[in-house]
Amino acid sequence: MQDLIESLVRELKIDQQQASGGAAIIFKAARDKLGAGEFSNLLGKATGIEQLVAQAPESSGLGKMFGGFAAALGGGNAAILANVLAGFSKLGLTQQHAQQFVPLILDNLRTKIGKAAADKLETTLRA
Repeated sequence: MQDLIESLVRELKIDQQQASGGAAIIFKAARDKLGAGEFSNLLGKATGIEQLVAQAPESSGLGKMFGGFAAALGGGNAAILANVLAGFSKLGLTQQHAQQFVPLILDNLRTKIGKAAADKLETTLRA
């Protein structure tokens, strides 16, 4: 996962803590949507993924605040979106950063877990 973190730092001009925290938040959101078993089956070839997810910052009370905002925007994923936005906020990152993370993560993963698995992850994250 270190190559992913370095790519995020370079491409998004953020620091290493923001890159690893942001990636952890995105992967945790995917695990929450897929379930731990399917997440592990899908991303099992990506070494270090579970250690990265364990580093995801807790969203604490910010999740509730963003949850109301996300629910007002519509969609069934308001709680997950709220947690992503709250986690990114704790890292000093914006919603725009969150949107930039996903394509970079998916491009990196396609070489590690294959196109089909990365495409399924993309569908999960966008659903």
